[in-house]
Amino acid sequence: MKKLLFIISLFILLPKVNYAQLELDYDDDINPYFLGDSIDLVFPLLFDFFKSNNEHPATNIQLALIFQERYKNAHPISDYESAIANAERAKLLFGRSRDLIDDREVRRNEWYYPNFTNEFKRNGKPVLEFEAVQSVFEQGYKEADSFLVHMPPIYDNFMKMVEQYDLAAKNFVRINGDYNSLKDIYLLFDEDLKARFDLVKNSYDSTLYYFKAYKDAASKYPPFELDQQLSFNQIKTYRLDGLVIQTDFLVNNIKLWDYTSWVNEVKNVIDTEIDQLRKDITQIEDKLDDSFDQMENWQPNDSIDIDPIERKSIYRIRKYDLNSPVANLFQYKDDKLDLINEQKSLAVYDTAEEISLQVKLYTINRVFQQTIQLENALESYNEQIALSDLNKNKDFYQQYYGGVEGFKEYFKSESGELLKIRGETANRLKTQIVEQFEKPFAQEIPTFRRLKFEWQNPENEYDSLPKNIAYINHSVTNVNELEYFGGYYFNQDSVPQAFYAARNDTKVRWYNAVPSLYQSNKAWQQINDISVAGGGDLNFLLYESHVDSLDFINHIVVADENGKIKNDIEIDTQEKPLELTALRNSNLQLALYQGDGLGDAIWPNFLTVVKFNPDSTDYVIKEIDINGKYEGIFQTEEGIILVSSSEDKMNIHATLFDVDFNSLKKQSYSFKEDFEIHYHYQLSDESLHLMSRQGEKGHFVLNDILELRYSDVELESTDGI
Repeated sequence: MKKLLFIISLFILLPKVNYAQLELDYDDDINPYFLGDSIDLVFPLLFDFFKSNNEHPATNIQLALIFQERYKNAHPISDYESAIANAERAKLLFGRSRDLIDDREVRRNEWYYPNFTNEFKRNGKPVLEFEAVQSVFEQGYKEADSFLVHMPPIYDNFMKMVEQYDLAAKNFVRINGDYNSLKDIYLLFDEDLKARFDLVKNSYDSTLYYFKAYKDAASKYPPFELDQQLSFNQIKTYRLDGLVIQTDFLVNNIKLWDYTSWVNEVKNVIDTEIDQLRKDITQIEDKLDDSFDQMENWQPNDSIDIDPIERKSIYRIRKYDLNSPVANLFQYKDDKLDLINEQKSLAVYDTAEEISLQVKLYTINRVFQQTIQLENALESYNEQIALSDLNKNKDFYQQYYGGVEGFKEYFKSESGELLKIRGETANRLKTQIVEQFEKPFAQEIPTFRRLKFEWQNPENEYDSLPKNIAYINHSVTNVNELEYFGGYYFNQDSVPQAFYAARNDTKVRWYNAVPSLYQSNKAWQQINDISVAGGGDLNFLLYESHVDSLDFINHIVVADENGKIKNDIEIDTQEKPLELTALRNSNLQLALYQGDGLGDAIWPNFLTVVKFNPDSTDYVIKEIDINGKYEGIFQTEEGIILVSSSEDKMNIHATLFDVDFNSLKKQSYSFKEDFEIHYHYQLSDESLHLMSRQGEKGHFVLNDILELRYSDVELESTDGI
């Protein structure tokens, strides 16, 4: 049965060459090949002969020698399956040879074994003893059997080593594909990722185990000549090192990436630095919450830790996640604590008379700007949340915010909190500023000889006013603490006449009527604005018209500290004088005019700007488009900003000009309610205020690039800013 199976297996595995139809003769067709170097050529003939003559002794041993040569010359690893198959055939044929060949066979057919000796008779027959043939098939059988016993464990361990390293490498590559950086791995490390790390490590460790088993098995089979060693490369750069496509395991020095060391290093960072970082995060959140709880019942001079976070703590968080939502959260809460503390501290300014107005405004505006900065930071944090992987620190979000969605909602809801603080701070600013504008009309009335004075808002009408009172409309103080004031009184013909004066405290230092270019009692006069020039002199805009005609004249009058007129500039414009101000970083002054001097017939769009030197009668005049009724002027580093309003009182138009009043930029804002602007005030380039009267809705804050930073009137497009 074994013989039959063997023959069948040989028929299947050997080449499909058929010479049977030639009726091969061993002596003539096959045996001569063994006398030369053509043994490879004889194999098809020999095997074809064997199929019908499998009991032929020489055929068995000659085939066995061919199979022996094949398995011995094959690579034991890369050609393993072929080598095993040939070794099995060699062993079987050597065994059959032992049964078929004896001394009698050798003596009778010594011609069939020419390749077993180097001695030949004169007739060409080999000189051969049975023992020589016997030693070949005995040794051949033994060697084939040894090969078949030792090679399978060598090969199996080798292949398991390759398989395990391939598994380690592929899983390492997959981790590299799923996580962009080591920092992502540190913060996203969970049980699932731990299992993947363990798979990489276990596979790599198995690689080393099977390599040792392979070497041990090979040491038990001396004919195995492969002497392979391992060398190791350390993974130093994530996503660069260790990304194996194919490793050559058939070289003497097999180079492996040390995945286990990398896994151990990463897990060590996680078990030490990252675990400590997570503990720090919860401690910081607890401290912040405690400070906020105390801030709820804050009273001036309370001792509250408004800076419970060490800056290095945030740096450590950002070390592993640059735009970390947790770091942003802590930075925001820390800044908000400081803001709330500053905002609550402002309460003392509401009643503190000993603190100067400028200090109050500076401090309140600082809180206002601080709120805007925090709002901008909050907006940036909200944008970064959408780009962040919130699976990092998800346990933290769950513990303190009810999960990721709760954390997102917290940031969204904070915008309303900051808007409320900004609104309260803006109201404080408006209160202080408007009080400053209205303060002159509430202060003690000056006295001068027999004259009686009264403070009067310049917007009030002149109807039915007594003739024996001088009404003060404007007031300004120079660098020497000398207060200039000006206004009008009614002469005997009930025509308003302008005056200007100066005082120290309530004592009037001097008082002068404004001279007129018209005849006595024919000039209707009005001072529209006053300002200080050069730190000491008085400038004022004078409008006077003839009571019997439509003629009128615009003047800019300059007087020194003693009331002496130094300069009187007649301005060639038919528009109404509005405002007088100094040009920033210059010795020049600006005078602004708008509307028909005899009364506004239509809603104005243009403004006339006069640039002049108080010591000269020369001036430069230019008409510019401001798209509405003039409401205020601001001078910033970006340029000069002029603001106007629309006729329906529901739009604000802001235009940025250079110093020569060339338009640089325009911006308009539309609102859902109408409003009136009565005051404008500049605290800084970032804080330009337009305001209604106290108690009335209408407060707008711009910055130097025409952004609307606050409005208590709802915008047409979005909620009130």
